[in-house]
Amino acid sequence: MLRHIHGLSPFPGAWCEMAIDGDEVRVKILRCEPAKGSGAPGDLLDDRLAIACKDGAIRILELQRAGKAPMKAGDFLRGTPLKPPMRLA
Repeated sequence: MLRHIHGLSPFPGAWCEMAIDGDEVRVKILRCEPAKGSGAPGDLLDDRLAIACKDGAIRILELQRAGKAPMKAGDFLRGTPLKPPMRLA
């Protein structure tokens, strides 16, 4: 998954959808790194954007909400706190 995301960044981009404030929001993943953990693919594993994949997990480092400027994951989480057991689609 890590190579897939980096290979598609910045264009056309790898993306997912997150439920934020009751709305499904499209988010482009720009940079990530390997992370520890496991679960069903798409499961949020912690409050620092570790996401379970088929094999292992990734941590999102930089992302971009639809219509917004790119931002680091820490800046995104300050305004949008996410907690497990959230699932990304």
